Amino acid sequence: MKKLKKAVSLTMAGLLAAGLLGGCGGGQQTSASGSAGTDTTAAETKGAGETAATGETTAAAAPEGDVAGKEIKIWISSGAEDDIYREMFREIEGGLGLTVKDEYYSKDELDSKMQVSGIAGDMPDVIVADYLLLPNYVDAEMIAPIDQYLPADIKSDMLPSVVDEATYNGNMYAVAQFDGGLAMWANKSMLDAAGVTDIPTSYKDAWTKEEFEDVLAKLKASGVEYPLYVRQNNPSTMYYTYFPIIKSFGGDYAHRDTLLTEGALNGEGTKNALEYLKWMIDQGYVNATCDYDDAFETRQESAIALLGHWKYTAYAAGIGEDNIVCIPIPDFGGGVYTCSGSTVWAMTTGAVDNDNAAAAWAVMEQVMEPDYIKKVVEVNAAIPSRKSVLDSSPDYQEGGKFYLYREQLEGGISYLRPFTSAHMTIYAQMKSVYGDIFAGADPSASLDSAAEAIDEIIVENGWDVK
Repeated sequence: MKKLKKAVSLTMAGLLAAGLLGGCGGGQQTSASGSAGTDTTAAETKGAGETAATGETTAAAAPEGDVAGKEIKIWISSGAEDDIYREMFREIEGGLGLTVKDEYYSKDELDSKMQVSGIAGDMPDVIVADYLLLPNYVDAEMIAPIDQYLPADIKSDMLPSVVDEATYNGNMYAVAQFDGGLAMWANKSMLDAAGVTDIPTSYKDAWTKEEFEDVLAKLKASGVEYPLYVRQNNPSTMYYTYFPIIKSFGGDYAHRDTLLTEGALNGEGTKNALEYLKWMIDQGYVNATCDYDDAFETRQESAIALLGHWKYTAYAAGIGEDNIVCIPIPDFGGGVYTCSGSTVWAMTTGAVDNDNAAAAWAVMEQVMEPDYIKKVVEVNAAIPSRKSVLDSSPDYQEGGKFYLYREQLEGGISYLRPFTSAHMTIYAQMKSVYGDIFAGADPSASLDSAAEAIDEIIVENGWDVK
């Protein structure tokens, strides 16, 4: 396919230029309903299929074709859910009478394999990957729309933000078992020892910039070596986790009308946000030389961690479930924000071409069953994608340990990264920028160089230039 070959050549060029690919998460600012982009999807799904509140599904309008005896190949972005997926696939095999060949890869490796799968002739039938990869895969004709298969009762039961993250150019290309949640985790006993008594649990009561700095200073004075952990040992994470801070400073990764980066990625707001990161390093609040992943829960050299739902299990085990508290990201002057986005399940065009569409959809429909969603979120502490599952969980009711995530999503404060075919290019450049800052580089100069490099690639390839 012409588009596929173009995508492959571009990706290889990006690999040579950036050294590594990867990423996850965003698009437009969510509406008040919690959906990304416009209110169209939310309006279309609101009130439809009222029986969905039970969490039960009805038979899908599946594509024609035999399911029993088929072998379905699924490529998965490896994560905390892997063991649950393996167990789930074995159960689905028995129920549908087919075979699932599940293969697990890092985010970067999965994307690299997808980009060459058409030429190599080994395209999977289903991929489980970051939703921000969808635009590139759609434009390269690697994944197929699923609008004709998805039952109305399942779609109406999904969070609008999940529907929107799976929608591109008017078509729905994926389903998701969960949505992402981002806030700060804190060690309550450390906060108590430092004399921090005002600990917000709602985004409506988030710390101001000045209050946050007061907290960091108190923690440092109380003996906490490096009060804040931002996973600086893996700078790629900060493309997602630091973005709400950039937005609160008035910055962005790209202009939302043209999706070019000049003047946004290296604009005043973004530069101020990354200068603030450098300031925290200079103050000794963040350990720039940290090369380990357990600063918060095991070493306990930090009292606050800027990470998301996926760390809850490890953090609760490390410092105690009763000692961990979820805190909203502070207001740095431009409002309180979070970021969301999730791993999605998409059917490839290879499944359609190989007459495996019916079997591929049968598996995708099964993974959306409430019981499987519950099993997955028990492991990764993510926000269930179906409203009926949220309503059945005490953890997502007011006062529950994950209620902040639901409140933020339904409150419409999630600001998502640009939903564009250039996602991987922006991701790779920002990974380098964050890494350079931890190594002592000037944030302003790093952002200027990144914006120039990204826009050159966007313009050259005609990606989303409006």
